[in-house]
Amino acid sequence: MDNILPAYDDPLFSILIIVVLILIVAISSYVMGNFKEERKRKSLEQFLHRFNTKECSLEIEEMPFQSTLIKPLSLLAYAFKNQGEYQKAINLNLYLIENIPKFLDKEHILEELGQTYLKAGFLKRSEAIFLEILHKHARNKKALYHLGIVYELLHEYDKALETIPPLKILGEKTETLEAHLQLNRLLENKQLSNPEKVEALRTLLQNKNYAYRRIMKALFSLDLTVAWQSVERDKIESILDILWFLPSSNLNFDIISTDETLSALYLAKGVLESKDVTPTSNIFAIDTIISAQKGGDREVDLNFSYGCGKCKQHFPIGFIRCPKCYAIDAIQIKETLAKKQSQTGYSLL
Repeated sequence: MDNILPAYDDPLFSILIIVVLILIVAISSYVMGNFKEERKRKSLEQFLHRFNTKECSLEIEEMPFQSTLIKPLSLLAYAFKNQGEYQKAINLNLYLIENIPKFLDKEHILEELGQTYLKAGFLKRSEAIFLEILHKHARNKKALYHLGIVYELLHEYDKALETIPPLKILGEKTETLEAHLQLNRLLENKQLSNPEKVEALRTLLQNKNYAYRRIMKALFSLDLTVAWQSVERDKIESILDILWFLPSSNLNFDIISTDETLSALYLAKGVLESKDVTPTSNIFAIDTIISAQKGGDREVDLNFSYGCGKCKQHFPIGFIRCPKCYAIDAIQIKETLAKKQSQTGYSLL
């Protein structure tokens, strides 16, 4: 036996043992890696089977899959999503996910599927997709961010706020997002009385992370006195439409008369009578209406549209989050001159 095996103190024997151990570890890791990947694949397949694709009108299930199809089909799904063809986008994404074996290769497609469900209004499906992504890749910032949006739309603000700490850890600036969610939770808190909400809102006005426009809109619906006291001269343009559509019974003429911009605004509106000295607002549309009134034309009115400062899309009604890109506090108000029409509904509140 001693002639068959090298002596225990032979250095070649030690090297042989080390090589054998390395081979055993490498083979074991390879086998376990394949086993785990297979389990993940089967788990993802079972998860995706929860979503019924028969409702989609684009039939590609029988199409032979090739890796060269991934990029063009991904781009096509993205185009369908942007055009509002959500069912077609969902069908394409599901087809790609089911045919791509590795999770890392289809993670971005899962993200697109979750965002498409979000756009289409399938919030619970979107939540399930983003949770599945985070289960396999906890540091996915896109999935975390969009999961927070899903919870916000479901009015589950505590859950939405739970996405803030991991986003901070991943290096994201979350001050504005956290303030946005905290404000949502405050405004929808049914356990707080209106005076308590008003006091809280007055405090938040001092914090630059909280949206002035949203706080003012809430104050005008909760407490008119506090709202008028909180109007800031250099921020009137950000709430111009809110002030314009306020009913006459909600106006505070004591405050309006002491501010030239507010006086000009309600002179243009036709609520105040013109005096010897005409106030100016330095807002082009308002001052143009006042000039037209001086010339005898009292049929000029204002129309408002709303744009997103981030994605530059325009919408006919105001928003808190941009409907297109979900940006927070990115609303831009654009006023245009129009012929006055007979109408009775003025309030935005």
